[in-house]
Amino acid sequence: MDISISVTFIAIFLFIITVFLVIFLIKAIRAFTEAQKFIEMIRLQTPPLLHDVTQIMGEVRSTVKSVHKGVDTVGESLVDLQETTRNIREFEAMLQKRVEQPLLEIVAVLSALVKGGKVFWQHFFNR
Repeated sequence: MDISISVTFIAIFLFIITVFLVIFLIKAIRAFTEAQKFIEMIRLQTPPLLHDVTQIMGEVRSTVKSVHKGVDTVGESLVDLQETTRNIREFEAMLQKRVEQPLLEIVAVLSALVKGGKVFWQHFFNR
């Protein structure tokens, strides 16, 4: 009798294990089916997405090239502005050298003439 009870328990446990194993296999098959559908969906959506990413990268590359050209133009403009500023400073120095000194001399001569004329008139009329 002990053996028949043991065999019965073993049969019941094997049946329960088999039921759980079948349930597990059914769930695993469903999960694999869902995974297969998901992978297929990704496979179908990947080429358009990659195409869009490629277009975006092309536009970004074009924008970067445009900005780079603009930066080069700004750099050239700054160099031209520096050269113009230097030329203006040189012109100002040249004007000061050529015009300011003679003007100061002329003003000094005129001032001396005015003072001399003033002294002459004062001396001439005071007599």
